[in-house]
Amino acid sequence: MTESSETPSKPAKATEAVTLPKKEDAQVAANVATGELDAVEGKKFGTFHGVFRPTILTILGVMMYLREGWVVGNAGLGGTILIILMAYLITGTSSLSIASITTNIRLGAGGVFSMVSQSLGLEMGGSIGIPFYLAQGLSTAMYIYGFLEGWLYLFPDHPKVLVLLGVFGVVFLSSYFSTSLAFRVQIIVMFGVIIALSSMYMGVNKVSELQVPELWGTFEQESFWKLFAVFFPAATGIMVGASMSGSLKHPRNSIPRGTIAAWGCSMFVYLSLAVWYALVATPEELRGQLTIAVERAYWDKAVLIGILSSCFTAALSSFVASPRILQSLGSHRIVPYSSFFARLHNGEPRNAMAFTGVLVLVALFLGDLNAIAQILTMFFLLTYLTINSVLLVEERLNLISFRPTFRIPWWVPLLGALASLSAIIIISPFLGLVSIMVIVTIYIYLSRQDLDNPWDTVRSGLFASIANWSAKKVATSAESESFRSWKPDLLLPVERRTILEGHFRFLRSLVYPQGSIQVVGLMKERDILPLLGVKQVVREMQHEGVFAASAIIDSTDFLSSLDTSVSVMKGSFFQPNTIFVPTEGRNQNDLQGILNVARDNQLGVLFYASHPEVGLGRERTINLWIRDQSPKWQLSFNMANIDLALLISYKLLMNWNGRLRLLSVTSRAEDVEIAERYLANLMETARIPDGFEIHVVHSQFMEFLDRAPRADLNVFGLADTVNREFIQEITVHSKSSCLFVRNSGKESALA
Repeated sequence: MTESSETPSKPAKATEAVTLPKKEDAQVAANVATGELDAVEGKKFGTFHGVFRPTILTILGVMMYLREGWVVGNAGLGGTILIILMAYLITGTSSLSIASITTNIRLGAGGVFSMVSQSLGLEMGGSIGIPFYLAQGLSTAMYIYGFLEGWLYLFPDHPKVLVLLGVFGVVFLSSYFSTSLAFRVQIIVMFGVIIALSSMYMGVNKVSELQVPELWGTFEQESFWKLFAVFFPAATGIMVGASMSGSLKHPRNSIPRGTIAAWGCSMFVYLSLAVWYALVATPEELRGQLTIAVERAYWDKAVLIGILSSCFTAALSSFVASPRILQSLGSHRIVPYSSFFARLHNGEPRNAMAFTGVLVLVALFLGDLNAIAQILTMFFLLTYLTINSVLLVEERLNLISFRPTFRIPWWVPLLGALASLSAIIIISPFLGLVSIMVIVTIYIYLSRQDLDNPWDTVRSGLFASIANWSAKKVATSAESESFRSWKPDLLLPVERRTILEGHFRFLRSLVYPQGSIQVVGLMKERDILPLLGVKQVVREMQHEGVFAASAIIDSTDFLSSLDTSVSVMKGSFFQPNTIFVPTEGRNQNDLQGILNVARDNQLGVLFYASHPEVGLGRERTINLWIRDQSPKWQLSFNMANIDLALLISYKLLMNWNGRLRLLSVTSRAEDVEIAERYLANLMETARIPDGFEIHVVHSQFMEFLDRAPRADLNVFGLADTVNREFIQEITVHSKSSCLFVRNSGKESALA
């Protein structure tokens, strides 16, 4: 016996979807910004140069120089420390989650987009990747505004608009022609930051009289949560190290160590500077002079150099990274005009760069540093919420494929997710709800695009775990055979592909949306030719929203093979409960044998006799024939072979958007009215929608069959003994296709 599962497996992809740039400087930038799998010229970085340095330089930027003092002036020292600790709680738990995830996967192009996509699929990756792209692009505008404030301190008479356009132009052209510039000067910038910080700390000696810190501020200009929203981007930047995974010597060691070290060091710097700001200036000065760090530093030029160099390189780094995220989104058909954004010119995503440039220009003219910072906060919080949720799902599933070399307790991502969600709701419930709805809308849209995931995601594991849990519950439940949980799970034995194709639409109508179809291909004398293409037809059923699977077995005898298949499938979770067999090509012994197999295994039976000329007609009208119940027309839960026929008729009624007639022939004229009441009561109790018709006549069955209202399908009960000639005769007289039904005893139309 040979067997094959029908669910198709996607071929492994040999290459990433994003092509590596050809120029050296483009390669350097792409590796640093998005984490390509191969470092340039084989050069690999250690923890300090590859993770710690780019991460801490991204964190210690414009907010440290130009907004932390303003926050202290409004919130006081205690309020500022609380804001810093809250921000670092979110980024700290997210840092640990990122470190754990990246030590379990090979992170490809797109940073967090790649991270989420490899766990939850392209649909979820795209729904969070688009906001992350916007956050990365808007970060460029925020850093340009920071550069502007430092520049205007030196040259207050320079026109603001011209400075913004000038800096943007330099950033855009540098990225367009020499994308590695920002990364080649990182070591210089780091020395500049160290000198600037040293000058600020030494400024304590320059101040004539230290201030007594205000422990809790008056929040004169902004509320606590607005201050948090403005400051929060200062604590972001923790994902830079993760994006370097392909360029590291030992990424599974370097990413956790470098990221957490940068997180801890930057938190110490921000906390210590909060104390410094509270000591060197009054709250009024801090609120009114955004460049107080320059004025109170030991050497003001050092702080100015730190501001300008940090802001410029950060703007350049963000502008290099964001188009590559957009290009990666385009290469996976996530965004509109994907082919345009996915296109590379000499290895560079210049189409994506041009679009990102327009985005940054719009942000520059519509907002200021504070406004952009608040928008960034919402985007980053959503990103961290998703990352922590991804790890929490992986942790709780406890699949064998989840083997990170850096493992953290499950409560860490839970705490990070709850903290992120709480911050979103508290900062702006309306904006938070809108942001979440945007992500949900993007996810729904992408779910309908039939995206081709190049990775094996955790979603299949999630569904498998749910199914496993459900199967155990069903197996141990005393109500495992509940009538209310019944749905049509068909077993279809076929010896030729054409049988499956010929009944494709009808089978879908019988089971959609909750039922299933198990196709068993019976291969005679190892001749696979008649069954070629069965799997393709089953895949088409899956695309039509039907849960379908197939297996092919060696068969020497139809009935024995069917009996074996039923016995094996009874042990599966989605075990069939009804056998569906077309009567064409089946003799009396075959049909009786199928009925016996079904009865022995407590399965229902559907024998389908297709009319050779009209088929299923317009697929609109169904005649359901109820046999004579004389002398007692009494409704009960143990109806004589009516339940399955009624349930199947209802399923067809819904999928065809059709009309249902109930017909019955009585042997006694006085039973006509009683039978009509019985059928009306049956329809009401079975909760069949209004619009059905009831026809009860006193006549002979075959006589009334000839003049009965025409239908696209006639449904009849099936006796314990099959009469093949009678089935053919009824099909001819009804002038339509017919379905002959036998209960298994596990169905109830009244449940």
